[in-house]
Amino acid sequence: MKENFISMAPDEESNAKVSPIDNNKTLMIDQYTSDVEPGNPELVEDIQTIGDAFARFKPSVEVDFVDEDGGSVNETLRFNELRDFEAQGGKGRLVENSAFLSGVKKKIDTNAKIRKSIEQNRKLRDILKDSTGREELKVMLKALLEELESSK
Repeated sequence: MKENFISMAPDEESNAKVSPIDNNKTLMIDQYTSDVEPGNPELVEDIQTIGDAFARFKPSVEVDFVDEDGGSVNETLRFNELRDFEAQGGKGRLVENSAFLSGVKKKIDTNAKIRKSIEQNRKLRDILKDSTGREELKVMLKALLEELESSK
């Protein structure tokens, strides 16, 4: 086995070699599969790329999310490439590959659009400042929602 085996693994996205890990650094490896039994680890020598490692080990993890009502939502996250770990403020593959996180992101984006629309609409801002106007708007929106739900 080579002294620094990871330096020979090409990065599939950029075709660059992964930088060797210096002797004064530590490589942290975590388990992203729950179906591995403890004991002697298996030595696998035929893995040449990071993609080969993902294909061989098929990392996945079960996660319990808490929804807005306080309930538990169980989901299995699967990782097929390094980009699947990226969150990037809700724009990464981690969110994209998760049904629960995608739903949360959609709600956040919708609320942000509504807030921006309210901030830019002077008449609506004026209505929301007045308590009577707020109540009238609430009644109107509820009636509109009922109409939309009944037309399904």
